[in-house]
Amino acid sequence: MTSTLTLTKDPDSMLAAMFSGRHALRQDDDGAYFIDRDAMHFRYVLNYLRDGGFRPGALPADQCFLAELCTEAEYYQLSGLTRIISERIRSLASEPVDLDASQGSSTSPAPGSLTSAAGPSTSRPQGSMSPAGRRLQRKVSAQITPK
Repeated sequence: MTSTLTLTKDPDSMLAAMFSGRHALRQDDDGAYFIDRDAMHFRYVLNYLRDGGFRPGALPADQCFLAELCTEAEYYQLSGLTRIISERIRSLASEPVDLDASQGSSTSPAPGSLTSAAGPSTSRPQGSMSPAGRRLQRKVSAQITPK
């Protein structure tokens, strides 16, 4: 469960548009809204919106998971989150693989700092969404009926 304030923190995001009051959204009997997306990934979306970034080690080192998370960030039109994830994927791809080393990375920011791409964005670069993200956006946009 989260607040509307968190969901609308990035004014250029799809979530902000969905919960702005401009669209009629269906609620469950308990007042909850159903968003047909992966809850495992949505956890990271919410943490980004709440905190404006991630502490070192908070994002998984699994490139496949990060690519899926990047698709979610594109879907929700969170350009700052997309940049953070893309940078993390690039850094993982450039790290030498050492099977005997622990999971820690010497290139991580200082403990206690947040990895941020200026927090939730205030502007969205045009054309930055992947084709899959644009298809998903059209599909969901078609399901949302204006008031």
